[in-house]
Amino acid sequence: MDLQAIFNPESVAVIGASATPNKVGFNCLESIVYGGFQGKIFPVHPRYEEILGLKTYRNILEIEEKIDLAVIALNQYTTTEIIDDCASKGVKGIISIAGGFREVGDEGKELEKRLVEKAKQYGIPLLGPNTLGVINTDVNFYSTFYPMKLKKGGISIITQSGGVGLTILYKLMEEKVGVSKWIGVGNRSVIDFPDVIKYLEKDPSTKVIGIFMEGTERAREFLEIAKKVVLKKPVVVFKVGKSKKVDFSAQTHTGSTVGDYNLYKSAFKQFGIITADSVRELIAKCKALSLQPVPEGDNLGILTISAGPSIVILDMIADVCKMPEFHEKTINKVKERMGENPPLVIKNPLDVAASGFMPDDFRALSEAVIQDPEVNAFLAITIQHRHWRFPTPEIIEVVKNSSIPVVVCYPAEYKVVEKEIEKLAENGIPAYSTPEEAAWGIKGLFEYKHIKERFT
Repeated sequence: MDLQAIFNPESVAVIGASATPNKVGFNCLESIVYGGFQGKIFPVHPRYEEILGLKTYRNILEIEEKIDLAVIALNQYTTTEIIDDCASKGVKGIISIAGGFREVGDEGKELEKRLVEKAKQYGIPLLGPNTLGVINTDVNFYSTFYPMKLKKGGISIITQSGGVGLTILYKLMEEKVGVSKWIGVGNRSVIDFPDVIKYLEKDPSTKVIGIFMEGTERAREFLEIAKKVVLKKPVVVFKVGKSKKVDFSAQTHTGSTVGDYNLYKSAFKQFGIITADSVRELIAKCKALSLQPVPEGDNLGILTISAGPSIVILDMIADVCKMPEFHEKTINKVKERMGENPPLVIKNPLDVAASGFMPDDFRALSEAVIQDPEVNAFLAITIQHRHWRFPTPEIIEVVKNSSIPVVVCYPAEYKVVEKEIEKLAENGIPAYSTPEEAAWGIKGLFEYKHIKERFT
């Protein structure tokens, strides 16, 4: 299935475009315009001559130029009928926004059946129905009905839910990491998870694929394709369905059943898919995997000014990595910085307490741990304080001279630490404001290391 027209169209018709801001059709059109799309945009509505400064057409057949993609923002009944006009116009892809299909019952199932039959009859890839749309930051194409602009980056998200998908986007914004693609698959009537993963496998700007999944009828195909993809780029899935009580909610949301949760989790592990149990965990893992290389060994070195956060992190990652003893040279470097008889045990994790409060001291101690020959990945932990700043410039300086992956944990108020997280992300360093998120980030790196070893 050729999805180029869905992700990278040269021309777009918004069928059902509106001049009223509280309408979905208006917001779909504004999203494309506001996002900075450089292709041709054709609003379609029978009663308007102009919307947002763009000439508006009564129907798609009146447009004189070719149309690559039709974004249909009409109700479920009209959507089904308008496919014929799209086919007559020669569109190469359709995004069907409307709900009201199989998720609402028998009448909706029949409408969706007709929609699928027509799309397949005409050979048109159709995303949806019941979807929020698509984002491709590479070409500034935003076709959702939530106008926004995103930082460009290496994370691509596939989501079965528009609401959860938006939650993921907003969390990515907060974490100061960029997005490559965002795809709401909705009811997955024609284009499903396997089709999108195939596309993202070959997408050069996608470094990590994150997925929110309720369920899929093409589970085996999804697993087989994902197994091939993980050799090139990690796949991280947040799958709901621990409780069977959500099954009815999922059916009335996107027309899917959640399936056996434990069976899914077991299959994901077998086929090399990294799992997450929340949006926060999904984002934490995707963030680290998009910014840092995987470790070359199993050993983690930790430097902290407080033992507590490192204990929380160790408790969460003990199953994926090891904590080696420091080399004698490392111990000597620490003593050189702190004095021959420092009031602490020089071990890994290295809890230096007040000796690491000053940024220059933290830099020197970080350098000592990173340069230890037994350390394959490094975690730095320091905490917000009124009288000393975060050692962000110093950490960036040390990392520039290192080849091992680095993760930073800055427990702090978000309003205080936000700029630090952004500066570190700009330099390719994932930083987190809680120990749990830092642990998920580190865990994702080691999990992907073990997956690559298993499949290569």
